[in-house]
Formats: sequence, C-alpha cells, structure tokens
Amino acid sequence: MNLTTLGWDGGRAQALADLEDATLVPARVLAVHRGRYAVCGDGPAALVPAAGALEAAARAPADLPATGDWVALRGGEVIRHVLPRRTLLARADDDGREEALAANVDLCLVTTSLDMDLNLRRLERFVALARGGGIEVLIVCTKGDLARDPIAEAAAVSAATGAETIVLSARDGWGVSALRARLAPGRTHALVGMSGVGKSTLVNLLLGEERQRTLEVRESDARGRHATTHRELFALEDGALVIDTPGLRLPRMATAAGVQDAFADVAAAASRCRFADCSHGGEPGCGVAAAVAAGELAPDRLGAMRKLEREGMSAAERRARSRAFHKRHRKEIRARTRHR
Repeated sequence: MNLTTLGWDGGRAQALADLEDATLVPARVLAVHRGRYAVCGDGPAALVPAAGALEAAARAPADLPATGDWVALRGGEVIRHVLPRRTLLARADDDGREEALAANVDLCLVTTSLDMDLNLRRLERFVALARGGGIEVLIVCTKGDLARDPIAEAAAVSAATGAETIVLSARDGWGVSALRARLAPGRTHALVGMSGVGKSTLVNLLLGEERQRTLEVRESDARGRHATTHRELFALEDGALVIDTPGLRLPRMATAAGVQDAFADVAAAASRCRFADCSHGGEPGCGVAAAVAAGELAPDRLGAMRKLEREGMSAAERRARSRAFHKRHRKEIRARTRHR
C-alpha cells in the first residue's frame, strides 16, 4: 500500500499544504490499537501515538483519529493533525458523545444474515447512521443458501428500508461477484452489522486469504460472537479498500442527521399532507395516514423514524420540538373553541 492506492488525491494534498508545515507527512489510519494508531503512507506501516495537543483538544471521541482517517505525521512518528473528513460513520457512546466508527467511507455495506430473524428496525438504524455521515448505503444479505427464497427476502428488505439490497452465499459462492462489482478501486467500503452475520467471512473471501478470525454462530440462539475486535482497513488486489468492524447490536444515534434520508417514503407521504405543520396524529388530510390506509406505507415506519429522531436530537433540540408541539396544540384547541 502507498498514498495513491490508499486514496490520496489533490484535495487531500491541498489540505496538508494548508497546514503550512513542511515537517508534516501524510498517512492513512489502518487500525486503532489502545491509543496507538497503525498508519501507512509512502513508507512502511508504523504504529504511532497521537500528539498530546491533539488529544487535549478533542472534545469528543470522534475528534481523535479513527480507522480510515487521513492524518499528518510530524517527523513520521506522531500524529499531529487529522485532515478534514469527507464522510464519517459515527455513533453515540455511553455518555452521548459522538464516537467515530470509520472515516472517509464511500459506501457503507450494512450486513445482515438471512438465517437470523430479520430486524428491520435495526437495519433502519444502520442506514440512518450511514446517511447521516454522508455515506451511500448497500444492504448485503448474507447466508442466502439458508433462506427459502433469498431473492424475495432481499427484495422485501429493500422495500421495507428504502435501501438497495443484494443477496449472496459465501459458502456456495453465488452473489459474491455482484458484491465485488460494487467495490470500486480507490474507494473505501465499510462493513457494519451484528456479530455473526458474516462480515469477517466476506473480508476473507474478498482478500482471497484467511486474514480475519471467524467464529461459528451459537446454535442455541443463532447469535454471533465477536470475532473482530477492532476496526481495520484492508486493500484488495483490484485496489478497492474495505474496513471490517466489530459487531454492533444497536448503535445509538449520534445526531438526527440522516434520519429523513433513511425514511424517504415517510417524507414523501408527509409532503402530501393538507397542513404544513401536520403531526400525522389524526389531522384531516394527513398524507401519512392516507399512505398507510392505502398500503403504500408500513404503519410502523413513522414511529420508527420518530424514535431515531428523538434519540439523535440534543437536549436543546428536544426542548425546542416540545415547545413547538405544545404551541401547535394550544393553537388547535383555541381554534376548536372558537368554532363551538
């Protein structure tokens, strides 16, 4: 790997030049290991720390280098700057702070298994996380050999989530070529999903060798066990870049950005509401209610969207929404009283 194969381009070169420090050299973060960062540029890969000033200035975990980041090394030995990110896949940590999962990702491969109980709410969450970070989404349905009708099941997932979906079987080999065709040279692709859905198996298959540890799914409850313990970037032979990530069960929303994109069907129905401030709670002329009644919109999509929006909102945003709701409610009550 070198700067070019890792995705270095003119825009990133300009970002480095803007720092106006000739001692800085660029590199990309391949993995993070307990406060040390595996980086690679035009020289050999190295394990380096972040500068104390960079760590001190971090207001949240997401401000620190993450797998996929482009960084500026001083003397090639310490990370002094994180170059501007073009996209960021992030979640909220236990304290509600933004935590980076992977940076500068072009396509998020949301991975689910057809041999498990398909959880559409979980898939919606992953789609919203990706789109909130400005990342394209492709849902990858694995273990299609264990499904009764894998094509129909994948199509149902696509219809329910509004995201493009492909299905494959790593064991039998079919569908893998369709996935390879979506992995473009020079672009970065991140695999995310629960443990046991086959992310590491896919990475090994794409690499053509056993680089990532895999574990069998527990037969008692069909749940996977964590085989991948850290996020790591790999380069495929054709130049495509893939980031494998540990399993995530229900990552918390860091912001509400991306939720509207993940629920474009709800937004489209809402655009047909008679009133611009319709809350979709029984008002006359509600486009969302009409879409549900016509079978065009699943009844639980609106509730799922609102749940993710609330989760991703800051305390100030939640207060503002609550004030707006109560103000609208009082206005409706006054209007009804005048017409009695």
